[in-house]
Amino acid sequence: MLEWYKCKGDVWCDLFKVDLNHPAIKETNGVFVIWYGKDEARRVLKVGQGNIYQELIKLQNDLTFKAFSGHGVSVSWALVPPLKRPGVLVYLINSLSPAILGDTPPRAIPIKENFPWDEL
Repeated sequence: MLEWYKCKGDVWCDLFKVDLNHPAIKETNGVFVIWYGKDEARRVLKVGQGNIYQELIKLQNDLTFKAFSGHGVSVSWALVPPLKRPGVLVYLINSLSPAILGDTPPRAIPIKENFPWDEL
């Protein structure tokens, strides 16, 4: 079961307000999910992987994501070991159908994991 990060106050982090110098970002490699909206109105924009710090910097500067900033763009990430990461990423992409695909997903057998907003 993945441990998805939240920001101070146990709330989802805003992509454009998150503290990129926080150790939970600087030192984490894994997967991330970016979305806006809540519950049935939730729309996943992107699912990705890599060094969370580097990925979030790129996304904060991406005009596509800035266009959604008025909707409140949330982000969460989870530490995933390198060997497991491709399978988790494929599962998240297949299950969440992000609006923005970006890189070609890796060829991997999907590994089922929980979503950030799942009740534990």
